[in-house]
Amino acid sequence: MNKPLCLAMAALLGLAACSAERVSNFPSYKLKVIQGNELDARAVASLQPGMSRDQVQLLLGTPLLRDPFHNDRWDYTYNTSRNGIVSEQRTLTLYFNNDQLVRAEGDAIQYAIQQLEAEQAAAAQQQQP
Repeated sequence: MNKPLCLAMAALLGLAACSAERVSNFPSYKLKVIQGNELDARAVASLQPGMSRDQVQLLLGTPLLRDPFHNDRWDYTYNTSRNGIVSEQRTLTLYFNNDQLVRAEGDAIQYAIQQLEAEQAAAAQQQQP
């Protein structure tokens, strides 16, 4: 058999054995993909029932999802992934009644509280001699 043909066949068989998981371990540059709204911890913590839609939008920005079937619900999501693997994911769902904020749900609220507590602890530690 022809030597270059045998080498090409061996290379093709070797590459066919590589899965996407194994290929992702090769040292190459992989883009960090950020999707959605990155919410400021102070802005999320300052949400209060009774705020108008305009006040919320000025504070957090435009929501990622405005469902036409649920006009009184806004969804904010944030994902960070690299090479197809999600490393960070947060959601915030806001509910309105008569254009006034009624309640907020999601893991972004707990994340914001943790971030603010960490900032306060770091500031307190810097002030101590």
